[in-house]
Parts: sequence; structure tokens; C-alpha cells
Amino acid sequence: MVSTTLLALALLTTIARAADNTTSLSTLAFKNAFIASGIVPSVIPALDPSVSFYTTYKSTNGHSDELLLLPGTPLTPSEAAASPLDFIVEGLNNATNITAATRYLIYLLDADAPGTRNLRHYLAGNYTVLPVVNSSVLPSAQRLVVQPGSFAPFTPFTPPNPEPSSGVHRFIYALYKQPANFSAAGFETAGMEPETRNWNLSRWRTQLGLGPAIGATFFTIDTAVAGQSTNSTRGTTTVGAGPGGSGAVGLAVPAYMVGFTAIHTLVGLVAFL
Repeated sequence: MVSTTLLALALLTTIARAADNTTSLSTLAFKNAFIASGIVPSVIPALDPSVSFYTTYKSTNGHSDELLLLPGTPLTPSEAAASPLDFIVEGLNNATNITAATRYLIYLLDADAPGTRNLRHYLAGNYTVLPVVNSSVLPSAQRLVVQPGSFAPFTPFTPPNPEPSSGVHRFIYALYKQPANFSAAGFETAGMEPETRNWNLSRWRTQLGLGPAIGATFFTIDTAVAGQSTNSTRGTTTVGAGPGGSGAVGLAVPAYMVGFTAIHTLVGLVAFL
């Protein structure tokens, strides 16, 4: 069953995207979303982002719109199977020791893969800010691109494909400032292994000499929900509409899943938009 906190996050995401697909969120909203989802502290001990970090993706319902992925967005496996179109970031001037030459690394992990812990789906470094062209989806955000001639991703993108009936999976993207020595050296030089299962994040941060994540976002896949679809024309998310259904804007979920905790969490989170 979808937890009430995840349901509240899905409702928050739907409201924000229904109003405007180019909605900006404060870093406090990101922080609260991670706490409400349980990612903090069960997966990441703490998150105090200095930037708002997003990915953009293209839905699979035949529309060409590029959509902004807000924290807690529910995706179908087919939507999540495509690699992100863009990584974008707002508020880099709020992060410490950031210059035009700063490079960044990004990972994607599944925090809820059965029989393992922190299954890594992507890890790459040498991202830099594209100084001229901002995001077309969120004009206030700067695009992150990989420097030409950089190393191939340490972990190439593996499409999320959670096992059926394995519950709700939280897929986390995190953004770190990359230590300068890895601009010309692969992560394996720090002793990092290519094994993607049971990824020990604390050990990895120590190996690479990383500070805390400067930004993060996440999406969810509920393996028990059929007929998830995304309405690209307005950037809203509908769950439970099914092929040929009316698909009213919002979440078509059973009434028993909407409890006081979810509503209370939703109200608290929307206050930070």
C-alpha cells in the first residue's frame, strides 16, 4: 500500500504541476519532501540543499512536451526507462566555493530494490554549468552538461525496472560538487568498485572525499498501481486513469488511502511553494 507520506508528496506534485509545469520549488520544499518520504534519514542521513536540483523527462503518451520532474513525482516504468533529457539547477550562487570551473557528479539509485540496499542506476562526473543557454522548461535554471572528452559514466544509465509487486520504489537523483582531482581521474582511482548493489553511500563519500549533496530530487514507481499516465499538455500527473479512461486531473486513488496524515503533510508542504 502506498504510504500516506508518499501519497501526500504525489498530491503536492500534482498540484504544483497542474498550476504551472515550470514551477520552481524552494530548497526548503526539497528538504521537506525528502523528510516526508522517509529518504531522510533512512537512506541519506541528512539533506540541507543549497540549490534546487531538477531533472526533465519526456512522457510516453505521444506528446512532445519536456516535463519538469518535481520531488515525489510518480512515474510509470516506461516513463522512467528513458534517460533524463536534462539536469538543471537553480540557485548555484547560494552554494559555497562554486566557480565557473566547478564540476559536479550525479547519481541515481533505487532505495527500495528487494534483497539489496541502494541499487545504483547511474553515476557520472565532470558535469559543468552551461553558461549561455538556460533550461527551456524552467528559464531560471541553468543546465548541467558533461564536458566534452570526459570519462564515460562510471555506472552507465540503467533503466529503472522494479520487480512486479515489490511495493513503492523511491529513485533518488543527487548532485555533488566534484573534487578537483577527479576531473582527470576516474572514480576507480579512489578504490570504488563497479558493483551496483548494496551501495554504501557513507563509505563512497569518504572514498571520494565528498561533502554533503548540494541538491537532490526523487521520483517514485508504485509496482502495485496499473494505468499510470502523465498528461503532457499541462504537466499534470494522473494515477489510475488507465487506457481510454477519463483521467481527471489529480490522483484517482482509493478513498481509504487519503488519511489525516496525508492531508496534514500536504498542507505543510504546499506552504513552502
